[in-house]
Amino acid sequence: MSSATGLVRRVAGVRSNLLAGLAVHAVAAVLFVALSLVRLDGCDRADGLAGALGYAVLADLVLAACLLAAVLRTNRGGRRAVLAGWGMSFVPAIVLAGAVLAYVNTLPSGCPV
Repeated sequence: MSSATGLVRRVAGVRSNLLAGLAVHAVAAVLFVALSLVRLDGCDRADGLAGALGYAVLADLVLAACLLAAVLRTNRGGRRAVLAGWGMSFVPAIVLAGAVLAYVNTLPSGCPV
């Protein structure tokens, strides 16, 4: 096997794991949107959005950990590609969660009169 073939195979492994990680984060984003539409905490919108973000992050981490463990168990040869792809998929998820948290912090607290 030439080094170019091995490189193509590693890049394809990273890409597929990146897309799998992004799919998990997309499921968590859909969960956040669904929970943000539901009133989780009475009339305080900031608390409801913070709760929705907490549930979405928790679901994201649990689902990602389960799938990552399954992939690492079945994929013996390409552990670096698996970890690189999944690691890169967390970057946009963390940035987006930070943006949502920054928005939630701008909302006034308490019930409107």
